[in-house]
Amino acid sequence: MKRFLQIAAIAGFSAAMLGASLQPAKAQTPGYDVNGCGWYIVLGCSTSRSDAKNILMQLGGPMVGGGAGSRVINTSDVDGFRNGFYCVADGPYITRDEAGSVAWVEAVPDAYVKRGC
Repeated sequence: MKRFLQIAAIAGFSAAMLGASLQPAKAQTPGYDVNGCGWYIVLGCSTSRSDAKNILMQLGGPMVGGGAGSRVINTSDVDGFRNGFYCVADGPYITRDEAGSVAWVEAVPDAYVKRGC
């Protein structure tokens, strides 16, 4: 069922890409805050790096999305994330509001914003 939901989310994203641009309404500031932390838009996670890379490619590949671009992150390398996963994420952004302003939720309904250091 989880795999079906991932495929459905990807199909929805693909449809959104055909009908509209993912250009954000305002510019976001990629980077980290003074504590070395940033805000990520998490688009999907897997215990398999190759599965996460497939999700990333189905979403349009690296650098699609907001100013920071999307990529696969190893959650074991980011404090604040649960270890043992590979997540497709857009970020980091300096503030939660800037991360939240990127229009991923329309394309990936389960997308959420999370802080990591």
